[in-house]
Amino acid sequence: MELVVRPTTDCDVDDAESCLLDGKKALAALGVPQWQGEYPSRIDIMNDMSHGASYVAADEDGTVLGVMALSFDGDETYDEIDGEWLTESSSDSPTYGVIHRCAVSAAAAHRGVMTAMFAEGERIAREHGMKSMRIDTHAHNLPLQGLAAKCGYERCGVITLLDEDEIDPLRIAFEKVL
Repeated sequence: MELVVRPTTDCDVDDAESCLLDGKKALAALGVPQWQGEYPSRIDIMNDMSHGASYVAADEDGTVLGVMALSFDGDETYDEIDGEWLTESSSDSPTYGVIHRCAVSAAAAHRGVMTAMFAEGERIAREHGMKSMRIDTHAHNLPLQGLAAKCGYERCGVITLLDEDEIDPLRIAFEKVL
């Protein structure tokens, strides 16, 4: 399967939202409490698009199979970690890229879509002069933890989400030096 990872367009939003919904269902089926509320949603995709941070993976027919947010603006959540990052950088002057809100359609699960998206995100990060990539996930989200390990990310510790509405704000944080 040939994939193209590209910035999300207005025409992709419905399909990107469907990927997020499929991701929510997959997490629920595994008993993972992450993403079981309103977040993430179409609003997050639109916000990511407005910041040039939303990407989709499409197959040779143009079918959107995955979505992710890719940012180089830093993340205040990563300024405090119970553990240690591989690189020193703060949200004030980040030298790392961040992948958030990544999901694939149910039809594309286990077909390498997110692996390809991570690789392209890393390539784009290098183009932006980033030294590393960071990602975080819930302790029970074993599929994403496995993907992170497979893609060469190292577990660095635990971060706490800043969202006061989050029932379980602890996340395992990973980093990969580029």
